[in-house]
Amino acid sequence: MSEIDWDNLAEQAGKQTDTEFQTTIASLTRISIKEIDQFIKESEISNENAVKVLKEINAAAASNTAKADAIANIDNGVNFLVSMASRIV
Repeated sequence: MSEIDWDNLAEQAGKQTDTEFQTTIASLTRISIKEIDQFIKESEISNENAVKVLKEINAAAASNTAKADAIANIDNGVNFLVSMASRIV
């Protein structure tokens, strides 16, 4: 699988309908469209900011502390992450 251009994905997310965005994210992850919809609604995050959170999670070079700091600075980023984590545990 080729590298994901997270910056381009975030830019496109702001232009896509919710359904288009959910389909795009579902195709890149193991998360269903229904789950993505729930995470976004529960956290009240924008599509663009959701991609920013996913980009930070995927940042292999960043430490966990750096990832946490970056996500904390994204509007509703922590809420989105907590919503996702609550489905796992």
